[in-house]
Amino acid sequence: MSSPYPLGTTDLELERLDFQHAVWGGHTRAFFDRLRIGTGARVLDLGCGTGAVTYELAERVGTSGSVTAIDESPRWIEHVEREIERRGLRNVSVQRSRIEDLNLPVETFDVVFARWVFSFLSEPDAVARTLARALVPGGVLMIQDYNHEGISVFPESDAFRAVVRATRATYAQAGGDAWVAGRVARIFVNADLDLVDLQANALCGGPSSPVFRWADAFFPHFSGVMEANGTLSATDRAQFLSDWQTRKRDPDALFFSPLVVDAAGRKRGP
Repeated sequence: MSSPYPLGTTDLELERLDFQHAVWGGHTRAFFDRLRIGTGARVLDLGCGTGAVTYELAERVGTSGSVTAIDESPRWIEHVEREIERRGLRNVSVQRSRIEDLNLPVETFDVVFARWVFSFLSEPDAVARTLARALVPGGVLMIQDYNHEGISVFPESDAFRAVVRATRATYAQAGGDAWVAGRVARIFVNADLDLVDLQANALCGGPSSPVFRWADAFFPHFSGVMEANGTLSATDRAQFLSDWQTRKRDPDALFFSPLVVDAAGRKRGP
């Protein structure tokens, strides 16, 4: 069984997740466009977090469609419920549930969407099978998640590499897999889904770019969490913080994101 979301549900994490969507949301919208997710679709937003995708899906599917937002965090659920009311969204319902404990009605959804969820699951195959049963024939399971390669900073830093290793170890410590996207084809096969879309995305930029600022919102803070959980030494963290500040001041520095992979599996017809 996986542990609770290891990055927490603080105000800082709420802000970080919303900024993360601002950085990566274009890829998510392009994924929806390729799969032609639109008016009338019944969508499950799995691990909805702060609801950034939930609200966009609600507009996309319209009043003839529906969005069910599921998360295990009471903090996120309360936040999403407040936002739904504030935005006047009448086609969204919210459910608090641990993903591994889901009991979904069969053949209910046209789309199940999961962004940065499967990398935290200890039993992704079992969860995918549960989700596949909840799809109507022809429905799609859409996953956006990591193949955690390519992530790097230039000029290079051994301390940054140590933080990357600690990040991956933190996922593993919580029962997850930072390379889950590399296994998604087999996950779909085991769930009797046909792979219909596969695309890898990466971003790069200098200190003023959105993707560099995305990294800056994550690594300096969460390196402290990594030190506390034993995946990063105090020496490596101190050197990383020094190196990172140097690169933030260097206009020629570049950060390269890990691969974020779009993968969609379609349920076969009757």
